[in-house]
Amino acid sequence: MEEVNSLFSKLSANAPFIIEISLNITAALFILIIGWVFAKIVRKRLRNPGFGPKNFDQTLRPVVASGVFYVIMGMSIYAFLTKLGVPATSLLAVFGAMGLAVGLALKDTLSNIASGVMLLFLRPLQVGDFVDTNSYSGSVQEIGLFATTLKNIEGIYIYVPNSEVWSNRLQNYTRHTERQFRETIGVGYDSDLKETQKILLKVLKSTPGVKKGALKPECYITGFGDSAIMISCRCWIPADKWMSRTSNIRVEIKEALDKSNIEMPFPQRVLHKK
Repeated sequence: MEEVNSLFSKLSANAPFIIEISLNITAALFILIIGWVFAKIVRKRLRNPGFGPKNFDQTLRPVVASGVFYVIMGMSIYAFLTKLGVPATSLLAVFGAMGLAVGLALKDTLSNIASGVMLLFLRPLQVGDFVDTNSYSGSVQEIGLFATTLKNIEGIYIYVPNSEVWSNRLQNYTRHTERQFRETIGVGYDSDLKETQKILLKVLKSTPGVKKGALKPECYITGFGDSAIMISCRCWIPADKWMSRTSNIRVEIKEALDKSNIEMPFPQRVLHKK
C-alpha cells in the first residue's frame, strides 16, 4: 500500500511535466498529420490543369507539385521535431548528415532528379510530344521529378527513369510540322524505268499536303537487286496523322503500278538441275 501511495505521490508531483509532455506530443502529431494532409491537397491541386493561371506550363506542373509537396513535408517534420523539444541546431546537423548519407546511397535517384531538371530546362521534349528513345516510344504524359511517363501506341503507360531519357538518343517526332516520307520499291527488270519514275512522281505530287518547290517529290534508281530494280521515292508531307498519310501513299503507289502493268516481283531463286 505504501508503494502505491508513493507512486501516486510521484505522479502528482510530476503531473504538470507529464501533462506538458503529453500536450507537446499531441501537438507535434497534429502538426505532422495536418502538414501531410495539406501537402497532399496542394499537390493534387497543382497537378490539376484547371488550377492556377491559364498560361501555366503543363510540363512543369508535376515537378512543381512534387517539389511543393516535399517542401511542406520537410517543414512539417522540422516543426514536429522542434515541438518535441529537439534543438534546432541539432536538427540542422542531423539533416545535414542524413542528406549526405542519402546522397551517397541514392546517387542513381539523384541522377534522375538532375536529368529531370535538365529535361525541363533545355526542353528536348514536353507533354504531348511523340518521342522515340533507344528502348521506348510513345506520347509524353508527364515529366516527373524521377521518371518520365510515356503512353505507347498500344495505350500502355511506360515509366522511364529521367537519366535514361537524358543520356540516350532521343527523337522527337512532334517538334517539326513536316517529315520526309521514304519508300523503296522493287520493280521488274523488264520495266520501263523512266515511265515508272513518272508514274511514281505523279502519285507523290497528287498527295494532299506534299511540299512543292525546293522540297518537291523525288524518285531515284538506287540499285539492282537479285530479282528487282530498286527505286527510292521521297517527299515531304505533314507530320500529323503520319501512319494514315503514309499508308494511303503506299496504297496509291501499288494501285498505280498495277494499273500500268508494272511488276513488283518477290524474291526468287532459280535452280538448275543437271
